[in-house]
Amino acid sequence: MDNAAFFFLIFNLNGKSILLDKLMVFGAEPLIYLFIFFIFILALKGGMKEKKAFLLVLLGIPIAILFIKGIHLFFFENRPFVTYHFTPFVKEIANASFPSRHATIAAILALPYTYLKSKWSIFFLFIMTWIGFSRIYVGVHYPLDVIGGFLVGIVALLVSVKIKDLLRFGFLKKPLQR
Repeated sequence: MDNAAFFFLIFNLNGKSILLDKLMVFGAEPLIYLFIFFIFILALKGGMKEKKAFLLVLLGIPIAILFIKGIHLFFFENRPFVTYHFTPFVKEIANASFPSRHATIAAILALPYTYLKSKWSIFFLFIMTWIGFSRIYVGVHYPLDVIGGFLVGIVALLVSVKIKDLLRFGFLKKPLQR
């Protein structure tokens, strides 16, 4: 099954259940802001794992933005609603579809907690998946956009871990030389 066919398989689920439609619109738009707010609260009130995960989130977001900007220099894909001329369930601008920025940010928010084996891991992976799936459901991304966003999030997390290790064990521990 190709990307467009898989997109329409998911997108054609909308309109069959008012509750599911509302859950998917919530997942596509406001859920990510609630997710961000929740991890800020965890950074303040949570344990050491949650504080460390928050540090990786803070490192990962600018790294992911740089990756996305780099991808856009070489690759541009229209969003499904532009290509197939329909109105999506949520208001969205007609910019680059690949990779999904929402999926990337959701991955950066969720994966550090999984990496550090936080008790919030499963819940955050569920939210990440909900956000990614809902972006397809409402008609603003193809499945590969979401998968690409998750992969960018993974790479940004790995780079963040390396930067954290460099800061902890690397050049800050060594005396500066002229």
